[in-house]
Amino acid sequence: MAAVVAALLAASLLPAPASAHLAGDLEIAKRRVTELEDRINREESSLAALQTQLRSLAASVGQEQGGLDTVRRDLSTTKTRVKETKAQLQALRDRLRARARSVYMRGPLDMVGVLLGSQTIGEFIGRVGYAARVARHDGELMYKARAAQSKLREQQARQERLEREQASKVSTLRSRQNSITNVFARQMAVMADLAQFRAEALHLVDEIAGRIASGEVDNLRRVAGRGMTISYGAWASSFLTALGAPTSRDNLVAVVAWEAAEGTLATWNPLATTKAMPGATVYNSHGVKNYSSKEQGIEASILTLRLSGHGYEAIVASLRAGAEAMETGRAINRSNWCRGCAGGSYVIGFIPAVEQYYDRYAG
Repeated sequence: MAAVVAALLAASLLPAPASAHLAGDLEIAKRRVTELEDRINREESSLAALQTQLRSLAASVGQEQGGLDTVRRDLSTTKTRVKETKAQLQALRDRLRARARSVYMRGPLDMVGVLLGSQTIGEFIGRVGYAARVARHDGELMYKARAAQSKLREQQARQERLEREQASKVSTLRSRQNSITNVFARQMAVMADLAQFRAEALHLVDEIAGRIASGEVDNLRRVAGRGMTISYGAWASSFLTALGAPTSRDNLVAVVAWEAAEGTLATWNPLATTKAMPGATVYNSHGVKNYSSKEQGIEASILTLRLSGHGYEAIVASLRAGAEAMETGRAINRSNWCRGCAGGSYVIGFIPAVEQYYDRYAG
């Protein structure tokens, strides 16, 4: 009995067959495949929604900035006119004071003496005419002074209205920019999660690809293979190095803002270039390409920037010089890469948000 019991206990403590562990691991892996597929698809949908929101906000910023620029020009013109009218009014007042001083010094009966001192009717009539012209001149001076005063009041009222309008537009613009910053932060958080899930999914595919039917991982491979498995900042750093430009803070901010402005899910193509490359596939109806690797995507972007006649030379020169982020952003904005996009605020509207979150998403 003792021997039988001992044998049973020993059998119960033996490890499970390797095939049982393998089956259990594969079952867990299959569940993880499904989870990752769902998670990647959800994150991509979330990212697309955030990008739509960002583009709408950027367009609003462009419109608000255009309105603010118009108000500022109008205000500058009005201030100049106010200054000119004040000078004109002061000159008229000085002339009126001089005239009043002259009348006071000569006395109120001076003109009567001039009239009574005439010797003939003709002389008298002439002196009356002179007196009338003097009086008319004085009246015109007074009229001009009153008109200038009224004009000045109107211009000052317009100036005050424009200053209030400017303050309102500045406040609205700041609010829109803050919204962009907040949405950008959410977008970058989703991008980071998405890159992590994709990297995990591709690693999982490599581990189990030979142990289960290919059809069970093909979809995950396709899903995980979209977009990028690194951050905007990491891609920007590699891109700048390949371009021969310094990986300075300003350059990284400019390129990450450029990536954010595009917000594409094209594979290894965050700047959404349409350059044809070996093995590249079409991502969308605009001809944006999916590339086979990070290196191919960077090469395609640089080859595109070497095209002449599109204003790309200024972008490359600015990046290689390590210019201020906003200067490079303006060069991109003025080029044919996406001229007029986002209501005219393409790239430049994203730079403040990237600067605020530089350490987290661009550095």
